[in-house]
Amino acid sequence: MQKSLALLLTFVLLSSLTPVSVLASGSKTATSTTVSEKAAAQPVSFPKDEYPNTKLPMSTNVPVGSLYYDYLEKLDGMGYLHSMLYGTKPYARVDFARWILEAREKAATKKTPAYIETMLTEMEREFKPELEAWSAYAAGRKDQGMRGVKVHSVAAELDYGKFSRNSYPYSGPAFSSWQPFSTGNNGRHYSQNTNFTVSGYASGNLGREVAVSVSPRYGWDEDNHLSGAVDEAYLASRIGIFKIEAGKQALDWGQGYTGKLSFSNNGRPLTMLKVSTEERKPNRGILHFLGTTRLTAFVGQLDGERADNGVHDFNHPYLVGIRHEHIYKNLSIGLARLSLLGGDGNAFKFSDTWDWVRGKNADSNDKWNDQAGVDVKYRFPGLQLYGELYGEDQANYLPSDVAYRGGLYFPQLTKDGSWDLRLEGAHTNNDWYVHGTYQSGWTYHHDIMGDAMGRGATKAYAGINHYLNARDTLGLNAEYVKLGELGSLNPKVLELWLNYGHKLNASDRLTAMVGWASLKDAGYQDGNDVKDKFVKLVWQRSY
Repeated sequence: MQKSLALLLTFVLLSSLTPVSVLASGSKTATSTTVSEKAAAQPVSFPKDEYPNTKLPMSTNVPVGSLYYDYLEKLDGMGYLHSMLYGTKPYARVDFARWILEAREKAATKKTPAYIETMLTEMEREFKPELEAWSAYAAGRKDQGMRGVKVHSVAAELDYGKFSRNSYPYSGPAFSSWQPFSTGNNGRHYSQNTNFTVSGYASGNLGREVAVSVSPRYGWDEDNHLSGAVDEAYLASRIGIFKIEAGKQALDWGQGYTGKLSFSNNGRPLTMLKVSTEERKPNRGILHFLGTTRLTAFVGQLDGERADNGVHDFNHPYLVGIRHEHIYKNLSIGLARLSLLGGDGNAFKFSDTWDWVRGKNADSNDKWNDQAGVDVKYRFPGLQLYGELYGEDQANYLPSDVAYRGGLYFPQLTKDGSWDLRLEGAHTNNDWYVHGTYQSGWTYHHDIMGDAMGRGATKAYAGINHYLNARDTLGLNAEYVKLGELGSLNPKVLELWLNYGHKLNASDRLTAMVGWASLKDAGYQDGNDVKDKFVKLVWQRSY
């Protein structure tokens, strides 16, 4: 499987760099020229550049986990987007702005529910510089704005947790742990009782070809008292069609909602060098079957404490990832491969390169730890299907371990979409995320880099949302996970949580979450069953 994926990725990389014919001279792309908070949609014609993003000032990305990703999913499900969303996150701010223009134009042609109008207005305010840049580009003006660094938001978060312990160990990989209600949280775990956090997000341009983004966080809890961290901080520039980003950044690869099989923001954001191609217009002629293509690749270095606990491992190994996306009218296909290799005392030699490129590894004493797979998403009117299928390691060029995920998203349980439903299931086998050479496994600072359910696990999730009105949203979620064996025990975790969001005014939003978790056959304290409780309250101001 990995050999086939390696060859296929080489082919699609070459195809993504091959010139294609542009749209016919009479074709036009309609969008909106207005960028006020109540922007009315006036169709305009965009210049027919093959890579339109390269004609705009350099753009940073919207941090993974932002509420605006949920907005996009809802707008897409409700039929407000004609471009297909894809599974390589984060998305660039200029891409968000393009999708907003698509949605605003569609909203002008049909009756739009009040909550959709609120989403559009809020996003138009957030992405005003990028919207102005698109409008200037569409009008053929060279001055496209996006100057200076701007504070986009600040937030204050108050949490209260009653956990039987601060973190729960897996049966593997070694020394990794998890905690209810903290998965997919950039490696942040909560302390007992009270936690208080203040965070911010700023980005902008240092020039037309250089942009910067930073997301600091400061907190207090009863265990660590005062602490600080920078979740993200990176510079972005480009060479031709290649966007180059250097620094600390969270990635999220795949189509899953409750996690990703290969790489996600469950662990800390990784310091990396990332290169990606800007989205191009669809391939034409003999390569039309490839659709619209995007390539992303990165290299980063993991932590230096992996071998300090007496396990067989190497400190400071490298993580290398490559992902290619094929985007069609209603279909997105992602191909990805990630490799954990090298490290102190385990040098990756030049003679190993050809074996690594073609996915050949030893049947025992592997020199690197690979994951490779495919994820897909297809949208029907009123229904979206998605799935992931990945293999880890290999034997005779075939994956020796597999994991999979599937999901259904119903964005319109009612005609106006005020009720929606998501169902998802996932499974990993007993060798997933573990490795004989790298016994700390697929982890970064003791958090799994993929799905927090870990090895040998089965997950089922259901979530229903109700948009009460233009300002209020209510969601009920349930997740059941059967974890891998922990000694003679097979822990089972049921998590239930209720979300509430309220738009206070044009600038301020209040969100709240109340959660309850039951852990059976856990063996973490006297008796095998424990109960955890969690409450979160967040105020956020946007500028």
